[in-house]
Amino acid sequence: MKASKIALCLGIALCLQVFSAYAQSPRDFRDSLIADAVKALLVKKQFIFFVQSVVPPGGQSMPIAGENYTLRLFGDSLQMNLPYVGRSHQAITDYSQVGFNFRTGGLDYVIKDRKRGGWNVEIRPRNSTNVSQLMLNVLKNGSATLHLTPRNKQPISYQGNIAERE
Repeated sequence: MKASKIALCLGIALCLQVFSAYAQSPRDFRDSLIADAVKALLVKKQFIFFVQSVVPPGGQSMPIAGENYTLRLFGDSLQMNLPYVGRSHQAITDYSQVGFNFRTGGLDYVIKDRKRGGWNVEIRPRNSTNVSQLMLNVLKNGSATLHLTPRNKQPISYQGNIAERE
């Protein structure tokens, strides 16, 4: 009888310990809410990517001041205003068009889960003469890296954050 009471107490203590290990701390709960909100923005295709730094090919990261440089995705419409630092494979006649400043519609859009959390978003504009592919690697906290593959320039990367559209 005494052994069964001890076993029962140990069983209850073990169950309480297991359940407390599965309970989320307030920080984990907040992080999961942020991850759910970021995922919802990506699925709805309604977000803005704010650039904080540019990583040219073979170069160091260069910070960008202000919120002027963005990639905006609204459903099937993509609007880009991004700087470019690197080599072009085509002569530039209009220096106001050095960066990527255009709007396009008709996109192929695919979201895939990453192994260690976050998402990979592949965007292929169908009718763009400037860009062939955009690869957005998004973390659960909303920070992201955009890898852009232009048609007539070297590839370039941007680091920044995902936010809800205005």
